[in-house]
Amino acid sequence: MPSLPLLFQCSAYKAGNVSGPLCSDLCERNNIHLGQCLSSVPKKKIYDGHWGGNQVILKVNMSWFEEFKKREKVIDNDAMASYTNDVSSRVRTLFGDCPRCSELTSLLLSLGDGDDDGTVTISETRTFISLLQQMEPMMMMTLNESKHTVDFYGYCGGLYVLEKVPFIASKMFLDTWELLDLSFLPDAFEPLQDTINHYGGKILNVATYSVQYSSAILNNYLDLTGCSIFRAVFPVHVTSKRERFDVAYSMLDAILDVSDNPYGLVQSCDGHLGNYGITKNSFVKIIDLDETYPHVFLKTRLELKNCKSDSDCWIGISEVCCSTCNRSTGNCTSQFQHQDLHVVCEDIFHDIFRDPNIPEPQGYNNTTYLTKAIRKLGVFCSKLPVVYSVEELKRDIQTVKKRLRSIEIRSTGNCSD
Repeated sequence: MPSLPLLFQCSAYKAGNVSGPLCSDLCERNNIHLGQCLSSVPKKKIYDGHWGGNQVILKVNMSWFEEFKKREKVIDNDAMASYTNDVSSRVRTLFGDCPRCSELTSLLLSLGDGDDDGTVTISETRTFISLLQQMEPMMMMTLNESKHTVDFYGYCGGLYVLEKVPFIASKMFLDTWELLDLSFLPDAFEPLQDTINHYGGKILNVATYSVQYSSAILNNYLDLTGCSIFRAVFPVHVTSKRERFDVAYSMLDAILDVSDNPYGLVQSCDGHLGNYGITKNSFVKIIDLDETYPHVFLKTRLELKNCKSDSDCWIGISEVCCSTCNRSTGNCTSQFQHQDLHVVCEDIFHDIFRDPNIPEPQGYNNTTYLTKAIRKLGVFCSKLPVVYSVEELKRDIQTVKKRLRSIEIRSTGNCSD
């Protein structure tokens, strides 16, 4: 049975109150089929499903409904008149007055025309402007040309549809299970799921994490992989050393790719393995952009924050996007202390290569060397300065790639591998 958020989209669409290019497929043609619910947290609903013969992920951020209700109160004529201004204002808020921001504004204005008839109606205005206020769909549409983000297929009301990738990095490289993974259990295990989620939630505050795309931070608290029932429910994908290096290189490419866009550098404020999807050929795609922001937006928000110490100066749900406190002004500075390259190189690489059971080429036993080398690479990366241009970012990523390549050659003993 469809969830209440999905029932709302279709009932409101049929009443003419919401719109979107996928509404007809979802509510009339029955071309979108929902599968299992991947997340039951209050903030966000995530489902897998099928659309047009493709496996997809469907998401709806519950804050969209609040935003939509606010805009229902706007007088119709005002809503129509403010459409262009609302879109351009959202772009300026996030990217400032970038040289090509007008192109992004034009792109978004066209996407708001849900039925592509050349006229934006009142319902289309309310629907789309409410969607733009949600960071993930806004950034997914902005970065949709990127090879390293999952494709954005469209929306109906607050529901948006994304490409589904075969693997999640946290499932491939971490050898423990997350608490919220238990929502995948069959109905027979529901009491166990409820008990663990109830008590685990009191300890870990997991409410803001989605299931399949949840943070790797929980993995140290529950290790169930030794139990055969969990191995049966959750098949383990054993990765080779070759695959791990391929993923590491592709992850570095992803960092550069999302920032090498026409509008300005971006940064994740929630960097962890659960935000990365992996294709069957070890190509990395970013699957969650809820806490990914343009540099311009982050700088502005940091400068507006009052502070007494450096610990007050961070954005997001982790302290990745942080600056320092200017005690003379009582405000945070706009100079970042970390960026995505630091997080990936210092932390995520450690998780990718940490498994002591990585299959070794015959005649070599270099797991100890690999572990130490990745740790040293992390120390090197920690000393890299934060950069604010694509050219500088490209230079640093190439430097890290060269060092990673040297580690790969030494750990495999095969220069051609």
